[in-house]
Amino acid sequence: MFSFFKNWLGKEQDSARSMEELKKDIQEESAIPAEEMRNTEVEFEADAQAETGSSSNMVRTEISLHPQWEQQLDAEKKYTLRFLQAELPEIHRGLISVTGFSMVPQPNGMTVAFFFRNATNKPVRVKNIRLAIYLDDKPFARMPVNLEQMGAIPPHTSRPWEVFFPQESYLHEDYSFTRWKLVMKAGQSTHVWPTQLELDPEMERRMTDRQKDRLEAMVHTLPPIPLNTIEVTGFDIGWTKEGQLVAALLFRNGLDKVYNPGEIQISITDAEHDVVAQGTLNASKIKVKPGHSRPWLIVFPADAVQKRDAKLGRWHLEVK
Repeated sequence: MFSFFKNWLGKEQDSARSMEELKKDIQEESAIPAEEMRNTEVEFEADAQAETGSSSNMVRTEISLHPQWEQQLDAEKKYTLRFLQAELPEIHRGLISVTGFSMVPQPNGMTVAFFFRNATNKPVRVKNIRLAIYLDDKPFARMPVNLEQMGAIPPHTSRPWEVFFPQESYLHEDYSFTRWKLVMKAGQSTHVWPTQLELDPEMERRMTDRQKDRLEAMVHTLPPIPLNTIEVTGFDIGWTKEGQLVAALLFRNGLDKVYNPGEIQISITDAEHDVVAQGTLNASKIKVKPGHSRPWLIVFPADAVQKRDAKLGRWHLEVK
């Protein structure tokens, strides 16, 4: 706990950083309307704060330290947190937000410190949400977190906290960036991100480690898909010596149940929009769990190929 203080004020540094330098660590805010958050994510306590009579739609928050932090932090550290919180901008009334202010690399992960801000008129307890680290507006790490230990956050306050992102939550290993941001993912989502890669055992045995790494990177690079949909992405294609056409597809499941199509209709066209191969294929062995991605090889026999001299540097896939 308190890794960010060790980074700011630790003995390993020649001198403690000034308050003006620390202000530069405050990152962009990520906010969600409280009314859009689900009861599995946040819980609002019944006693509402009395209205102040202000007509402003903006809220100026004050710091709220967890009792454990209040007890363990010395006066200097409390002053530092109060100073940083006072530098936060006003927040729209009715929002719940996170604002990162420290990101500290660790030997086996990354610790991010942030202010959780409550701009509603009720104390709020945070249960299960998703947090993500973005580097230069690109996702770097994602994971679900349970923040019930943070306790009830009073109305119109900001509570400092920190979360550890293990290396397993990283989407890639690139640390090169000029700015970062902590993003809160919560509320009624319209999309799902099938990042759990599932390999058929037989296919996995034939794959090299490089091919597996490529697939793992791809499922984290592709964008989320709409809820209750299936998306199929072609990622490799080639000819066999016997004239067969082999296409590698990635099935991504946004349904709330296992996807088992039975049969599928596939059409592959080249850069000239000519049909290279098409047909109805038996897909009964393709089973993809909810929220998972699964690669599969589709083989068109030579007599099903309609354009044998097709150049497949660019190709298009259609699956029904």
